[in-house]
Amino acid sequence: MTANDVLVIAWLVLAHLIADFVLQTDRVATAKFATGARAWRGLAAHWFTVAVAMLPVPFAFGGRGLVALLAISIVHAVIDRSKVVLTRRVEAAALEEAALMHEAPAVAASLGSAWTPVPAALFVLDQIAHGLVIVFGWAVFLRGAPLDSGWVNAWASALGGFDQAALHRAILTGVVILALAIVNVRAGSLLVATLVNPREVIPGGDPRDSGPPAGDVEAAEQATAYTFRVGPFVARAEPAVPPRIVTPAGSRSLASPERVGEAIGVLERLLIVTFVLTANQAAIGFVVAAKTLARFKQLDDRRFAEYYLLGTLASVSVALASGLLAAAALSA
Repeated sequence: MTANDVLVIAWLVLAHLIADFVLQTDRVATAKFATGARAWRGLAAHWFTVAVAMLPVPFAFGGRGLVALLAISIVHAVIDRSKVVLTRRVEAAALEEAALMHEAPAVAASLGSAWTPVPAALFVLDQIAHGLVIVFGWAVFLRGAPLDSGWVNAWASALGGFDQAALHRAILTGVVILALAIVNVRAGSLLVATLVNPREVIPGGDPRDSGPPAGDVEAAEQATAYTFRVGPFVARAEPAVPPRIVTPAGSRSLASPERVGEAIGVLERLLIVTFVLTANQAAIGFVVAAKTLARFKQLDDRRFAEYYLLGTLASVSVALASGLLAAAALSA
């Protein structure tokens, strides 16, 4: 007995989304972008999370499933490490450009913030790469592979006389809905935030540090000499007091504009996905129009209008793309 191909691919995608956006903690995500042993520990922890999320694969497919789990999870870790290195290259270039804008050497704290689309592009490319690895892994290891007899018998005894086709349809629908929820609630919010928020240079290389003590002029003045290291495994800018580039978090209280805006974006994407799945695409315009009317007065500010348009287009694109892919999977 072989598995439904669409169901297997959908489940592998769901396992990836769970590992990346549900089980991966902020601490692990931050550790991956650290340096030295802490970075490798963070990467190893995430690899373990990916392997755990894919654990049913070897139970369902036996030895071939185990090989698929190891191959996909290891390549997943390699892709994540590559993203870290590329991100550091971008940060190093941003630091160098900011330093060159000053006639005299400037302290890290004075370099300010700047917008760049590269981190968001790396985010999208990272997810596309993971998707291609999943499809390739399925095609090489799992396509047409027989299900383990013990797995089949266990499910048959547990479910009794359920119609197999109806059961596959129900499971596929559940998997697709869960995947859509993760993409539009977690991944979509992260993409929009990464795209619209500027990067800011803050003294102090360790995210747990707050930088030089207030009033420590000597420590601040040391942050003038930059060493740019770029290589296969290292890509970072190292001043005497290493700066770090972060996205300003801002206030995260329940009433903060950031939280309200994030919630509006999530609802917007969920509504658009619903309209796509129910073939009511014409209603998408009303959702975007209602959101725009609420911000009408603020659109006089050109800077706000540009960021608003950027975030809205990104949010709508995520919802449309995920909704169309889900519709294709459900109709297969």
